Amino acid sequence: MSLVSKVKTLWATLEFNVRLAHAKIKKGTVRFKITDLTGFYEQMHGADIPYVVLRWADDVPMSAEQERCNKHDIDHLIGDHQIKTALRFATPRPGKSKCDFYSASGQSGTTYNGMPYYMPVHAHRILTRRVIDQRGFFRPNPEDEFFAFAFHLCYHKGHRCGIETGVDVAHEISPQRDYLAGLLSMGKIAGITLSPSIKLVQLHALLAEHGWGMSNDLMLRWPDQHPFMKALIDLEQQAAAEYIDAAKSLTVFILRDDCDSADLQQSALDMIAERFTILEKIGLDTEAKNRIMSQTRGGNWIEKYRPEPVQPIIAIICRQATEAGPLPIVMSAAKLAKRYPHLDNTDVLIKRVIRDHINKIAPLKHDRVAIHATDNALETVETMRAILGDQMKTFIETRCN
Repeated sequence: MSLVSKVKTLWATLEFNVRLAHAKIKKGTVRFKITDLTGFYEQMHGADIPYVVLRWADDVPMSAEQERCNKHDIDHLIGDHQIKTALRFATPRPGKSKCDFYSASGQSGTTYNGMPYYMPVHAHRILTRRVIDQRGFFRPNPEDEFFAFAFHLCYHKGHRCGIETGVDVAHEISPQRDYLAGLLSMGKIAGITLSPSIKLVQLHALLAEHGWGMSNDLMLRWPDQHPFMKALIDLEQQAAAEYIDAAKSLTVFILRDDCDSADLQQSALDMIAERFTILEKIGLDTEAKNRIMSQTRGGNWIEKYRPEPVQPIIAIICRQATEAGPLPIVMSAAKLAKRYPHLDNTDVLIKRVIRDHINKIAPLKHDRVAIHATDNALETVETMRAILGDQMKTFIETRCN
């Protein structure tokens, strides 16, 4: 290797490390201005890296002339295990095309304000079902492209996308792009009929109907609490109001498929029973699993050590004790409030003791998460709705009163 090549390689490595470190500190994603996207995508294909261009595929500049004229960002979603390789491919290509890179599970330096860009289950779906564009890069299939774009407008941009909100929040009059036209076009290609006068609140309902809605517990934790997001949170709380009182005395635990033996599951049940009265243990069928993964945050249902989602397998609906017991873990009040700002009952933290116990008696190269639990009544309602579907109301009326 020549001295010039060595210097270029060292400079590219330094730039990569600096950019990634800066993105981690800012809790955002790394951006590169690159050139020759045709060569970049060919390099990605050669390394078998799962990625997609998320939207506005027709605007991706695939020639030098298009690159000179392009003024828009190009957003990429990339599989977790190959994200750093993809970024290294982008580093030595300085140019004009602004490219942002998001990892499927929201690894540090490739996030949306510190959070996964999409719920990781949706990101995994997008990458698994991707299709090749005729110009030589991967994009989501038409259905996923539509719902991913609708999700972006409804939750990332909110009122700023220029679509009327349908609630008491004014929409931006002059957005950067004609997002409504893009939405209608993608819907037509995907075979989804939309009214040209669709409101954001209706788009939220459509996303929820198809398992793409942002869960309440994620909305509460979303770093960009824009006015439309706050309005959605209020609407969801109103919709759950008839169940909230009953749910205040309930907690739902969910065992995941990394709690993978009858002995481990029984250990978890025994430890839960020390603090809670178990009302129902439910083995989850495929339909319930899919509802839970798409409708609840659940630790995102993705772990870095495996490419496919970690599925929920057993739901345990419990009645809380009249008074919470001693704090199950050693943690200061200040740290507890910061770490669990939405927690109503500290007995729920027995989940951390259960995790530690399972990892101690059945150690692996990686720590198992094993168990998830609801933090408050609203999360309990949402999770029970995902578990029980249309039977939730009957369950609450017959078992919780």
